[in-house]
Amino acid sequence: MSSTAPSVRQTARSLSPGVWALLAGTFVNKLGNFLQVFLVLYLVHRGWSALSAGVALGAYGIGSIAGVLVGGTVTDRFGYRTTIAGSMAAAGALTASLLYVPALWQVLLVALAIGAAAQAYRPAAAALLVELTPAEQHVMVFAFYRLAFNLGMTGGPLIGLLLVRHSYQLLFWSDALTSVAFGLVALALLAPHRVPAAGAAVAGTEAGGTGAGGTGAGGGTGAGAADAAAEPRRAGGYRQVFADLRYLSFLAALLLNALVYIQYLSVLPLHVRDLGDSTTVYGLLVSLNAFLVICCEVPLTRFVQRLPARVAVALGVGLVGLGLNLYALPAGVGGLVLATLVWSVGEMVGTPTASAYPGQVAPPRLRGRYLAAAAVPQQLGYALGPMLGTAAWALWGTGVWWLCGLLSAVAVVAALAGVRNGPPEPAPAPAPEFEPAAEPGLEPATVAADVSAAPGAPR
Repeated sequence: MSSTAPSVRQTARSLSPGVWALLAGTFVNKLGNFLQVFLVLYLVHRGWSALSAGVALGAYGIGSIAGVLVGGTVTDRFGYRTTIAGSMAAAGALTASLLYVPALWQVLLVALAIGAAAQAYRPAAAALLVELTPAEQHVMVFAFYRLAFNLGMTGGPLIGLLLVRHSYQLLFWSDALTSVAFGLVALALLAPHRVPAAGAAVAGTEAGGTGAGGTGAGGGTGAGAADAAAEPRRAGGYRQVFADLRYLSFLAALLLNALVYIQYLSVLPLHVRDLGDSTTVYGLLVSLNAFLVICCEVPLTRFVQRLPARVAVALGVGLVGLGLNLYALPAGVGGLVLATLVWSVGEMVGTPTASAYPGQVAPPRLRGRYLAAAAVPQQLGYALGPMLGTAAWALWGTGVWWLCGLLSAVAVVAALAGVRNGPPEPAPAPAPEFEPAAEPGLEPATVAADVSAAPGAPR
């Protein structure tokens, strides 16, 4: 990044109404996101076993992964505003319906569907953030996005505790209404922009793209415009995403980092207990991480955004692994605090850049799918990490922390190999074929139309 990267205040002042709408909608939605936190308690309250409730929560998680993938496809085909509004409307309706389904198999299906609907908006929201802001502001804007997300997720359970004391009906209806509110915000304040198809002209879109590197009235970057115009027509979809080998290396880094990062929720409480410390110590360590991320990530991003993307992601991944590795050292409570500080800094350094990167390097017509593909390995890591971590803890004890360091070292290599420091070079247009001379009487306009329709021809 350039040393002239904008400050926090400059970025905030220049954000378009569409970006503010997304940030506000995300905060409201996450502030009312009670279902995942209280689903197990609710189902046990209704008389089902803890095992059945756990299966329902697992169904929600599976639905979340599927929903992100489906959301990427819907985003690229139907546009951002439609995807966000549809996702939130479906999530709201399904959440309210969970109160009235009588059978366990119906509960499992509804939980699966809620997970899918509630996460389908994510690729569209992230793609909009990329398109509605200049390239030099992407990392900072994603730090803002994470701040809105984390503030909502922090305050949501506290509000949920107050609501559940009255009734679960009030809790879930509140969740449903906040989802619908986000959808209405999207319909009211977001422009009906749609990503152009391959080879289509993109100048003058709602996002404001204007040529390579320029910005339009909507504040969006135009870096992808030339790429889309020059890109040959070919099979798209996730097949093209997974044919990008460098991007697959980046996804591998995300998966390994997620497997390591989630151990602070699965293995760290066991480690603190075995050290003879109270659960209060563990609670303080988790609170320390939340406090640092909420209060310090945006100011720290002021400096991190100047780093090349490859350096920021690799440094963040490495610090997360180092911090968890430090838990293996017998340094008492002070050592636990130091280790938590280190991996928290790693989270703040790497995550905003890693969040912005997929949308920056994706072809415009596949931006939703690229962003969705980046969310899946993280969700898989968060799902598999606790099982693998606790199994490793049972076998090796504190050796699990050394394993975290090893996995993070591999993740650093994968990040260095997979992350480009800038947007990819546009694919070269195919060499023009020999054009025969126009036959007598053929109007020049007809020849021009035939040439302009050829794949790779300038538009």
